[in-house]
Amino acid sequence: MLGKTDKNASWFVVAALGLFFIGGLLTTVAPPLLDKSWSKPFENHDPAKGPTGKLVAYTDQEMRGYRIYIREGCKYCHTQQTRTLLSDTKRSGWKGVDSPVSTPDEFVYDWRQTFGTKRTGPDLSRIGGKYNKQWHKAHFNNPRDLVPGSIMPPFPWIANNPQELDDLVAYLQTRGRAKDWRPDNDYEQ
Repeated sequence: MLGKTDKNASWFVVAALGLFFIGGLLTTVAPPLLDKSWSKPFENHDPAKGPTGKLVAYTDQEMRGYRIYIREGCKYCHTQQTRTLLSDTKRSGWKGVDSPVSTPDEFVYDWRQTFGTKRTGPDLSRIGGKYNKQWHKAHFNNPRDLVPGSIMPPFPWIANNPQELDDLVAYLQTRGRAKDWRPDNDYEQ
């Protein structure tokens, strides 16, 4: 009788592993092979005006800022993805307009995953244009001056280094600008 149980357990393990691998293939390998739009930049389209916005590759300055973002470990406290939750679209919104949900095509030019793993700090997926360079400089120098109760540590080596500050702000200004969803009058730098 014990032999029958052992034989059934072996078949169960084999069947479970087989189903696990089939599920993995169907959810991770098949979608990008079947849907080629995932590897192409998003293009806004308004039937009346034609294309209204497009994701473009990073400039050299923005790429340097991207590397600083990675070097400083910003993704450990900040995410860069607006989820499908209503609270996310409201929180990432601008001047009463809800932000769009993040889509895979927004990340085609990222060579390293910066979605983040934890929302200790605010999500940065739609931060571009919300604040000017002076705000960012003050924020990196001492976050608590602008956001009372913030637990973000100061980054004076960035705030007091004009080149690194310019590069990082240029990168942050790209976040959320690929899609044409925001009201006018935001900050460039």
